[in-house]
Amino acid sequence: MTTIDQTTATLAELRADLTRRTGRGINAIVAGIGLWSVFTALGAFVTSEFVLALCYVFGAGLLFPLSLLVARAMKLDTFAKGNPLAPLAGLTGTLQLLFTPLMIGATFLVPAAVPWFLAVLVGAHFLPFSWLFASKAYVFAAIAMPVLAGLAGWLLPTLVPIVAPAAVVAVLVVTAIMLARENAADRA
Repeated sequence: MTTIDQTTATLAELRADLTRRTGRGINAIVAGIGLWSVFTALGAFVTSEFVLALCYVFGAGLLFPLSLLVARAMKLDTFAKGNPLAPLAGLTGTLQLLFTPLMIGATFLVPAAVPWFLAVLVGAHFLPFSWLFASKAYVFAAIAMPVLAGLAGWLLPTLVPIVAPAAVVAVLVVTAIMLARENAADRA
């Protein structure tokens, strides 16, 4: 249950409540670090571009259940029931599903580019979270992830399966550190 009166709460109070209860979504970032680390390892060992692309497309579907497990371990209220902004957070998180046809098409047409495409999509979806959680960490992730993945694809096209996911891991680690600091500052 929420700790604020929904009928009189201001937008700022609702955002603060959502931020506190969900930990700014740090659980999804931590789960993403694990998932993208696996993608990096797969990029080093799976030689078939098509098989690797399938690993990315189907593996990405594991993020949500993994993030729920991490949230439970971190004692976070992922769904922030009772907060009217919670559905907005959920919709923002699931927005990437609209790009499923693009990822399926890329898997069949340009499988070598799938790691890069997915990294760009994931990074871009972070921008609305920067407003929702009043977080500079998500601004960083929204900019750094597509830029680093784009540079990997442009400068090191033959190493994209390793370099693009490794860049995502690096960005997610920095993002997690920034989020942990923002959450600690809120508690202080």
